[in-house]
Amino acid sequence: MAKAAPPPPAAEAVKDDAVRKDAEAPRVAPMAGGIAQRDIRAGCCFGAAVDAKNAGRTAVREFPVPNYKPDYDGPRSDFRETIYWNPSVKTDGGKAKVTFFASDAVTSFRAVAEGVSAGGMPGRGDTLVESVLPVSLAVKLPLEVSAGDTIDLPITIANNTGRTQTAAFAARFGSAFKLKNQPPATVRLGAGEKKTVRATLSVIGNGKDPEAGQVEIFVRAGHLKDEVKKTLRVVPLGFPQKAEASGTLANVARHEIDLAGALPGTITASINLYPSPLSTMIKGTEAMIREPYGCFEQASSANYPNIMILSYLEEHKAADPALVAKTMTVLDHGYQKIAGYESPKHGYEWFGGDPGHEALTAYGLMEFHDMAAVYGGVNAPMVQRTQQWLLSRRDGHGGFLRNSRALDSFGRAGEAVTNGYIAYALAETGTKSLAPELAAQKRAAKTTKDPYVMALAANVLVDLEPKASTTAAAIARLAKMQSEDGSFSGAAESITKSGGVALNIETTSLAAMAMLKAGTEGDAVRRAVSWIHDHQNGAGGYGSTQSTVLALKALAQYAEASRRTRAGGTVSLRVNGKRAGRITFKKGDAGPLTFDNLARYLRPGKNVIELSLESSTELPYSVGVTYRSARPATSPAAKVAITTSLAKSTVPVGESVRMNVAIKNVTDAGIPMVLARVGLPGGLTFQTWQLKELREKHLIDFYETREREVILYLRSMAPGAEKAIPLELVARVPGHYVGPASRAYLYYTDEDKHWAPPATITVER
Repeated sequence: MAKAAPPPPAAEAVKDDAVRKDAEAPRVAPMAGGIAQRDIRAGCCFGAAVDAKNAGRTAVREFPVPNYKPDYDGPRSDFRETIYWNPSVKTDGGKAKVTFFASDAVTSFRAVAEGVSAGGMPGRGDTLVESVLPVSLAVKLPLEVSAGDTIDLPITIANNTGRTQTAAFAARFGSAFKLKNQPPATVRLGAGEKKTVRATLSVIGNGKDPEAGQVEIFVRAGHLKDEVKKTLRVVPLGFPQKAEASGTLANVARHEIDLAGALPGTITASINLYPSPLSTMIKGTEAMIREPYGCFEQASSANYPNIMILSYLEEHKAADPALVAKTMTVLDHGYQKIAGYESPKHGYEWFGGDPGHEALTAYGLMEFHDMAAVYGGVNAPMVQRTQQWLLSRRDGHGGFLRNSRALDSFGRAGEAVTNGYIAYALAETGTKSLAPELAAQKRAAKTTKDPYVMALAANVLVDLEPKASTTAAAIARLAKMQSEDGSFSGAAESITKSGGVALNIETTSLAAMAMLKAGTEGDAVRRAVSWIHDHQNGAGGYGSTQSTVLALKALAQYAEASRRTRAGGTVSLRVNGKRAGRITFKKGDAGPLTFDNLARYLRPGKNVIELSLESSTELPYSVGVTYRSARPATSPAAKVAITTSLAKSTVPVGESVRMNVAIKNVTDAGIPMVLARVGLPGGLTFQTWQLKELREKHLIDFYETREREVILYLRSMAPGAEKAIPLELVARVPGHYVGPASRAYLYYTDEDKHWAPPATITVER
């Protein structure tokens, strides 16, 4: 068996129409039993169709090819589903030979080849490729479990030889598990015989140590052997909660954090300080990739901070080779993903359908424009046709047409917001021939009382007529809309129909950028930036994806305009009166300063965190504490509710059970972009074909999957609307399981969630 360290994930190489992550992302991994070679007509793809002889005309992504050492003799640990994918296999006389490494799985793979001859005739063929070992193990584990679950783990030992074997068997389990029965030390197997032994495990871990979830199984028969090593993710029970604080540290800052109801062993905490705009961008990126990002806007926003990072490094000549390489790789993956959302008839839409959505296309245009300055892979013709498509949607009166599908959507922003946002995007990307649109924004700047609309108009005027008296008047009028706390609050809606804190962050960021571009560097800008800093969440983001991107842009622009040079100094931390850490930093340090592993200082109930700074500079900071509670964290302001129920409490292995998911708009108004994150018990798994079917039947608009979670997207919901969604789950591993709690919320107002109790199931042998 040849093997080496696993190469980078290849999840992007083979795709269906859903975003798959974590649970079943195909990975390039070693083989079981050597190199598999086979003559396949036309071309070869294990898991996806390919082009054949004439396929080289279109640029495609390359499937990573592993390079394994021949002397590896360790356990099997990689069980990817797709082992080979090639979009441009060229044939000679209709035949081609391909060489690939199989995975560690002892199983069979279906090889599918599709191609087109030189004469234009299509062809297709498929066959099976088997991967076997003389003596092998098959271990079926859940993808994720919670403390309190019981796993009745089936372990199958197969003798694939022609004679009887006595196999020595052993198993080791990490500290997250308590073994309730000891499997036999030896198993006698006849020629071609399989036997199943069982290990019953109680899950007792808290999930803090990934190594505690290790499962290692060994079998040896003479000189024949097999090993399987996997790490099972363990997650604590209860409802996830968080406590956050943020601000700008000038001397001493003190926060009281209430962790009432925290379950023992579930508290995690960290504190981050940001000595540079670069450190803020890095943490902002990390914050967004933790959340779902299955639609165009979300995926774009998760990618945007990487553009800012590269731009900052380039402008400040502070290139960190490792950071540049990492950021460029992530940016490449992000670009490939978001470019795939282009509508067939041009423009962009939430999930890549027709017709294109004008406002989302405007957002994409700004991102592609900024990306092109730091990343050479941006397709210039694509950007040009995106701009031209957007210009073709002008109505001739200073506004823009809107596609009929969006007009029927209750999550649609109003005309003033939509027109202002598109004009802002075009002006930001250097479009000059916008006379009707400029005139319309001048009228809006004189009459609107909405600070979001006003901020958009002010940005357009500064971009197109920076020296005009009308621009100066607009900036002055905008400044008068600022609240005493420094924010620009009171807007009715944003382009994403966000609400709450996210809406105020978007508005304040746009206002700050307009004033900065106009040369305003006084008290109004400082107070706006300070307010933005004070609303950073514990993970380093600023609410929703859209609000985080705008906040980061505003903060970076402010740092550049003020040309502040932070001095060095020392930060000290005390928690509940005890010294918990001290960090010394130097002038020019760019990365975030982090106090981590603070859980040992915290306790259920009230806690006091004190930060003190010895420096002539000031440092923005954020405090993030997460824990689990027996009580749900449902917000009284939640606009959507969710319930889940399993049709059965007991189900045999291999059979299906339905989970009924009900989502309801509890308001008398339309709501945009609803996410339902449905938790699944560990012994059950989703079925991709059924999720695709739900999308095709328009019961959902999109989906993502994680180990024990199906994330359902709804573009919008009508007033009082209810949606019943059946999930057909399959029982995989015997045992008793409690799933994570389910929740539903508006993506752009994610602080207001509704929670549903966890589902429980017993899977029988």
